[in-house]
Parts: sequence; C-alpha cells; structure tokens
Amino acid sequence: MIDVHTDHLEKQILPRAGMSWDPLGAAIAHDIQLCAAGTTTVFDSLIVGAMGNPERRRLLPLMLQGLGEARRHGLLRADHLLHLRCDARERDLIDLFLSYADRPDLRFVTIMDDGPRRDPKRFRHLERRKNTPEAEIETAIAAVATTEDCTEDNRRCLVAHCRARGVPFASHDDTTVAHIAEAVGYGLSISEFPITLEAAKAARAAGMTIIVGGPNLVAGRSHTGNVSVRELAQEGLMDILCSDYIPASILRGIWHLASQSDLSLPEAVALASERPAQTFGLFDRGEIAVGKRADLIRVADRAGPVVRAVWTTGSQVL
Repeated sequence: MIDVHTDHLEKQILPRAGMSWDPLGAAIAHDIQLCAAGTTTVFDSLIVGAMGNPERRRLLPLMLQGLGEARRHGLLRADHLLHLRCDARERDLIDLFLSYADRPDLRFVTIMDDGPRRDPKRFRHLERRKNTPEAEIETAIAAVATTEDCTEDNRRCLVAHCRARGVPFASHDDTTVAHIAEAVGYGLSISEFPITLEAAKAARAAGMTIIVGGPNLVAGRSHTGNVSVRELAQEGLMDILCSDYIPASILRGIWHLASQSDLSLPEAVALASERPAQTFGLFDRGEIAVGKRADLIRVADRAGPVVRAVWTTGSQVL
C-alpha cells in the first residue's frame, strides 16, 4: 500500500505539547507503526510554515533529520518519500519551501489555506474547536481588510516551482465550487480532502483526482464536521485513500468498501496501491506484476483486517 498523506510523524516527535522526542527514535517508531498497518511506501506529510502553530517551524528540520539518519543506518522498513504541506499565508513561504524543493525524495506538494480570508465560516468553525475566544476570532477576520494578502503570490510561485521540478501539487480542504475553480485556474489537478459534497462534485467535473482520508471513511464521519467519505464513495467521488492521521485506517477503509459498497476487494485495494502509484509516477510499484518492486502484505481477516507479514522489494520486513 502507498500512503500519500500521513502526519503521523508529528505525533511521534511531539507526543505532548511542549515535549519533543528524539528525532531518530521518532522516525523509527513512525516507520514501524506504518509497516505494521500494511504501508510499504509512505509520503511523510510535513508542514512548511506554521499553520497557526509556530512549533511546527522548529520541528520540520528535526523530522527530516530523524528520517535521514534512520535511512542512512538502514533502519526504515517502508520506503519514505516527502510530501510538503505549504501554508499559503506565510510571508516567507517561498524561501522556506526552496530550502527543501530540490530534495530527491520530494514527490508531492499541497497548498493549504485555512485562514479567514479564504473562508471566514470555516475559519470560525476551526478556531471554535480550539476554544479560541470569539473576540479573537472576529478580530482576525476583521484584520483581513487591512492586511496585505500574500496567498495569491505564494500559490503562483509554488505552482511554478513545482512545475519546474515535475512535482505534483494539490489544493486542500476545498469547500465551494469557487475554490475548485480557483485551483483549476492555478493549474492544480488534485483536490486533497474536499470538505463538502459540492466541492467534490466540482472537482470531479473538472477532472481532478480526489484524495480522501481513511479515518473519516472508517468512522462514517469527519471529526471536524466535513462531508462523510462514505457519502463521497457512494457518489463515486474518490480516487485515492490515504491514512491522514491513523495509519491503520487505510486497510480498515478498504475492508469497509469491499463489504459495504459496490467496489470489489481488488477495486478497493487499488485506491491505496495502483491509483496512487499511477498518480505520482511510481511506476515500479502499486500492483503485483513481473518486474515490479514486490512490495507485498499478507492480511488475515479476524473481525477485520490484521497484517500478518510485510515484504518490501521481495524481502520480509515484518
């Protein structure tokens, strides 16, 4: 399985607020949990910028350091690639991005914007979940009128840099038809986590690849009130299934689709194997075929899927 979006490493290096963990130890723990969940290729989804949490700026180089050290010592079971989630609101975003843009493991870039300018209603919802005082929320929304907007320039520059390097790029948390139209206008062909049925339908009409999260699918609902992935599945509005923040959710999601939807088990498996391989140019994997990497998992059904063994490039790693 190929997991194109997981922020699970953040939970290993910062298990509690204010408590950082050893970068190498965090990388090893992250890797083995992914492997035990059946993932053989992972896109480690790391934030460039703050996304409202300044600590993330400090953690990004530490997480990459831990992964690099683990790779040098041959301690990684899965194949780790890099997915940069770029906060379009950061004024120095492009300088930050260019620090990592030429890494050989960079395979995916997502342009994110959860700010009050793009979607005040969603901004209020997210901030209320954080227990932000109403006065602070409204002050932030009001400040938009007098604050210079850097998001448009950042989007344009990110797209240009990604195109120059042949790196696929995506929009994120699209809510409206207008958001999809904006993404298409910038040349984006992937919609990651559309959060309304309206946006997902618009993404399909625009020919975009739609990435959805396993936790939402397994639980039957979003933890933030977004559209249910089960509803998107019924409408045929999903192309790739990722783990988002629970590594085991991909396999659980596959099992759900195979038993509760019109998809066969091979069709459900393809959402986390063949489809992501084709979308991101990983043509040496994603299916069982002569000449491929021989990344395989053996799964038992014990009231749900249980990973019993894992092979990468033909060698058993679990």
